[in-house]
Amino acid sequence: MVATELRPLWAVMVKNWRIFLSYKIWFVSDILMGLFFVAQALLIGIGLTGERNSPALQKLTGYSDYVAFAVLGLMVLFFGLTFLSGFVWNVVDELYAGTLEYNFAAPMRRPTFFLGNVLLRIVMTLIYLIFYLVLFKFLFNLHLNFLAFIKAVPVLLIGALGMIGLGMAAAGVVLYLRDPGPFITVLEMLVFALSGAMYPLSILPKGLQIMAKALPYAPTTDAIRKVVAFGYGSAKNEIVYLIVISSVYVLFGYVAYKWSEKQARVIGLKSY
Repeated sequence: MVATELRPLWAVMVKNWRIFLSYKIWFVSDILMGLFFVAQALLIGIGLTGERNSPALQKLTGYSDYVAFAVLGLMVLFFGLTFLSGFVWNVVDELYAGTLEYNFAAPMRRPTFFLGNVLLRIVMTLIYLIFYLVLFKFLFNLHLNFLAFIKAVPVLLIGALGMIGLGMAAAGVVLYLRDPGPFITVLEMLVFALSGAMYPLSILPKGLQIMAKALPYAPTTDAIRKVVAFGYGSAKNEIVYLIVISSVYVLFGYVAYKWSEKQARVIGLKSY
C-alpha cells in the first residue's frame, strides 16, 4: 500500500516544484517577507518592553531574553502555518484552475494528495527557518541552545499532527464554502493572535487563553519552550496535553474534511 502511494506522492511534489521554479522571484520574496516580518516583530517587542532582558518575562515564562522567547515562538508559528496555508491554498489553486475534480478522480488517497502538495512548503519553510536562525545569531547575538532545540523536535512533530488536522478541517471548509478569502484571512489572524509567539498567553483575558489552548499552536509553542529551557522532565504536563489535543485534531480534521467533501460532491466540485 505504501509503495503504491509513493509514486503519486512524488508526482505531486514534482508538479509543485516545477510550478515553484517557474516563479523564481518567489524564493527571494518569501525570504524577505519572512525576514521583515520577524525582524519587525522582534524590534516592536523590544521597543515596547524597553529592554531585551526582562525580569517580568522571566517570571512569566522562564525566559529573560525576549529575542530567544520570540524566535522560538515564531519558528513554531511559521512551521504550523505551513500546514494551514498549504492545505487551504492548494484546494483554492485547484479550484481556480478547474483541476480539482481531475485530481480527486486520480487513483491516489486523499492524504497523499495533500501531503504531496504541502511537502515542498515544509522543506522551504525549514530552509527559511535555518537561514533566519543563523542571521539572527549575528544580528541579535541570539543565545539559544541549539542542541536542546534539536531534542525538542519530537515535540514539534507531535504538535504538527494537530496542525495537520486543523489544516485538513480548514481545507474542507474552503471546499464546502468555495469563498475562501474572508475565512482564510480571519483564521490566519486568529492563529497568529492566539499562538503565543510574541507574548505569554498568561497576559491574555481568560476567554482568549482558553481559545488559545484549544488550538494546537500555543500548546506546541509552550511545550517546546519548556523543553528547550528546562528539559523533558519539566515539560511532562505540556507534552501530555499536546498529545491529547493533537489526537483530537487529527480525528476532527479527518471527519470534518470527509464530511465537507461529501457535501461538495452533491453539487459538484465546481471551479471558480
